[in-house]
Amino acid sequence: MNIGLVSFGFYVPQGFKTAAEVALQSGLSADAVAALGIRRKFLPAPEDQPVSMALKAARQVFQKTRSVKPADVDVVIWTGEEYKDYVAQTAAIRLQEEVGCRNAWAFDLVGQGVTSILGLRVARDLMLGDASVNTVLLAGGTRNIDLVDPANRNTLFLLAASASGGAILLKRDYHENLLLDAHFMVDAEMADAVFVPGGGTAIPFRADNLRSESMFYQVPDPEMLAEYLKNRWCAALVAVIKQVLPERSPDYLALRHLSPGERRRVLDELQLKPEQSMSLNNWGHHGPNDILISLDHGLKSKAVRNGSLVVLASGGIGFTYAAARLQWGGR
Repeated sequence: MNIGLVSFGFYVPQGFKTAAEVALQSGLSADAVAALGIRRKFLPAPEDQPVSMALKAARQVFQKTRSVKPADVDVVIWTGEEYKDYVAQTAAIRLQEEVGCRNAWAFDLVGQGVTSILGLRVARDLMLGDASVNTVLLAGGTRNIDLVDPANRNTLFLLAASASGGAILLKRDYHENLLLDAHFMVDAEMADAVFVPGGGTAIPFRADNLRSESMFYQVPDPEMLAEYLKNRWCAALVAVIKQVLPERSPDYLALRHLSPGERRRVLDELQLKPEQSMSLNNWGHHGPNDILISLDHGLKSKAVRNGSLVVLASGGIGFTYAAARLQWGGR
């Protein structure tokens, strides 16, 4: 069975911070900000909520194709971040109504930075296992930028966080941009290495903690995390990418935002040239939407052409890693 990517889209707000502004806000030097891979990071306007940004991206995917209408969609899956417009909201259903996918059923996925790739795998498995599922819309938004305290030295690796929406449309028996494979890895011992303490059942929001550090990402054991990021982070990304590779290297790697040093380590390990994987220094980190921004650049730069072998790869806190392989264009 052929399962193909019909179209994709992403929305990025107009507002952004420059590297100089990030340095001023965080108290870091210009060199330190550059070492984190930050030239710009995109800021949400008040109306740029996760669902509304995902909606703008979802509308793009239908504007790009005439072969699929919203009413044709069988399943809508939220592939944005867990932090969204409202607590205990099923964002996929809100999105389904706004887009006009009235004949679909819908649910949310949570996978931190790998949710778009997780959505690809779930959509494929649904189509393989259920003959009534022919078309799936993946869409999600991220505003995790709200959860990052720029003054917290323990979470500097999250400082590039930006706001955006992304969407992907998949279809059974679609003979272009074929989804070939997807693999995942987790390091379970790092499950509680980074999290936002406040707002859950353990520490509900109260009047006395609304403006405290509990509203932002915290690191209980900074030394352990630093050691992990130094010795495991890039190695795990490379390992999950290699799981989806056949005998040859990809023509293009749509890779999540990394610092320049991390990016060099990953590309060198895979024996890829810089032009085979776009740097996201000018974009910031958009969680599950990084791979769509990178894929779009690959197409516009002609690094991705008809017949190109494309790998999408990401990782996030949890710690969790994912990669998917696509054969771009028609056979």
